[in-house]
Amino acid sequence: MSDLAPGDLSYQLVVAEYFLGLSGKGLMVSPLDQELIADWERRGLPVPVVLRGLQQGWEDLQLRRAPGASSPRSLRALRFAVEDEWRAFTSRAVGDAPPPPPTESGAASARLSAARRRLAEAADGAPPAWRAGYLAGLGVLDAAGAPGAAPSLEQVEAAVTAADARLVHAWLASLDRPRRAALGPRLALRAGPRPRGASRGAHRATLRHHLLEAARAAGLTCLRGSV
Repeated sequence: MSDLAPGDLSYQLVVAEYFLGLSGKGLMVSPLDQELIADWERRGLPVPVVLRGLQQGWEDLQLRRAPGASSPRSLRALRFAVEDEWRAFTSRAVGDAPPPPPTESGAASARLSAARRRLAEAADGAPPAWRAGYLAGLGVLDAAGAPGAAPSLEQVEAAVTAADARLVHAWLASLDRPRRAALGPRLALRAGPRPRGASRGAHRATLRHHLLEAARAAGLTCLRGSV
């Protein structure tokens, strides 16, 4: 991380690279691990707390690991240690400690508002096919934030996922036939073969993640990972 500008050190990047440094394996964390990091960020867990939890969890697993057993490959294996560190942090927070994280409904409403602003800004001046997707995505978000209802984080997450699906559908529809036909093999190559023991659902989630990244690389404004 020393070669990165301070502004590039996002919450996700710092936590992911710290875990990869602990494990010494891989170049990036899985989509499921990325979702876990995003959940910690939304809930307001400070980065130092997360890193301490990862360090403690890693050390505990190494002590309890049977001889010859492999080290954990997934950050999710350390999630309970992070939650323990977070509980310890909140229980001893007194005096000039940082303010408590926002309530769930407040965090959900803030994320929904940020998602709406992002899509509304992207729709201005977008190509007609993409603009239709942005407007469809806004419709999904509006339904999640109906007047008089306080959405939960789970509802907002589902709405963000559904809105991104509308955006990606509009982007795919705008591609000519050769580019659309070449996309499938390219995504399969990036995702690689399904690992032994991995479910079909997890592998499909990996493919969807790479599809979203391809759309984002093409210039589409997507919500996952940005709000």
